[in-house]
Amino acid sequence: MSEQRGWTDTSRPLRGASVVTQRARDALVLLDLASGRYYTVEGAGDRIWELCDGRHTLADIVAIVTEQYGTAPATVRTDSVELLEQLGLLGLVDDAS
Repeated sequence: MSEQRGWTDTSRPLRGASVVTQRARDALVLLDLASGRYYTVEGAGDRIWELCDGRHTLADIVAIVTEQYGTAPATVRTDSVELLEQLGLLGLVDDAS
């Protein structure tokens, strides 16, 4: 599993290669094939996951989610970092920078 790290505006979150996804109603189900564990993300978390492609920076993700959901940038950044930290600890994302 990945260690907790400091996500910065220039970090480029990248989904793990062992993670597959399936849409289930209003949630996105993540299956980590390496561990066999399932996780779900909803709403803005779903969108953040989609943007973890190794090309978008954290700053890009915050700007896109802020515009899409009409939420304050500071709130989106805090929530994004919290989600990335959790996903990183589970080994589901890493920084491609």
